[in-house]
Amino acid sequence: MSEWIATTEEAGLKLLTFLSQRFEGKYSSRFLKKLIENNACQINGRTERFASTQVGNGDHIVLHLEDALTPSAKRFEADRILFEDDALIVYNKPAGINCDEKGILALWEDVLPGLRLVHRLDRNTTGALLLAKHDRAFEELVKQFKALQVEKSYLAIVDGKLEQPKGKIENYLGKKKAFAGQTLWGSVKSARGLYACTDWVRETSGKDATLVSCCPKTGRTHQIRVHMAELGHPILGDFQYGKQFLCTYRAPRLLLHSEKISFQHPVTGEKVDISAPLPDDFKHAKQMLFK
Repeated sequence: MSEWIATTEEAGLKLLTFLSQRFEGKYSSRFLKKLIENNACQINGRTERFASTQVGNGDHIVLHLEDALTPSAKRFEADRILFEDDALIVYNKPAGINCDEKGILALWEDVLPGLRLVHRLDRNTTGALLLAKHDRAFEELVKQFKALQVEKSYLAIVDGKLEQPKGKIENYLGKKKAFAGQTLWGSVKSARGLYACTDWVRETSGKDATLVSCCPKTGRTHQIRVHMAELGHPILGDFQYGKQFLCTYRAPRLLLHSEKISFQHPVTGEKVDISAPLPDDFKHAKQMLFK
């Protein structure tokens, strides 16, 4: 991660020009523009997706190069397969890749074409991701998700110290506003949103951060991110929902990891329990914050 404070002389420059000058030509304008458009740049804690945005005097500008330069996000890796049989695959998704046809599915085109995403993880969320190999498996697994029969557990490092050992968050989530092509979700009245429920347990606490295990009972967009932010403890690295952070640790990305997933096998009916190991950047954050 690279970060700067814009000077008086730099005020008024377009963001792309500012970054090009700061990197002294190390990276092409095309590469930097793509980073900006892929949510890798923040100005004063807010994700900025337009390269033409003008920089202001004193602006705090952050660019996350790690995601773009991480090879694992750009190629298929067999050792990331956590489970595989004739019906499905559970893949340990890396950060920096979208759950769509141009992202995670593109990795499999030459290895196993025709896979279908049963659910999705945010671009910078890591961990267990479920994919189906054929229609029967896909349809059965989707039914389980809709019936809230799939058990999921996430690890998150959140800002501040959670005093309560555990809790349950229940509300209705809906679209609050949109900016720069991004949608912000939040709690709304029941008529405008969908019911959302998250159980959480404090795993360990540091001086100004907490490791939390979150079990979403529903699967709403950005559910855990919104629930923790509205609790007053946004996930570290989540600049979309966290305006200010007490913790001084600079997270390289959103520190949210899909640690466990449990479901009934779509063909055999047997219980399948899968765990995904933590990525190195998450382990590093734990070592730094919870000594």
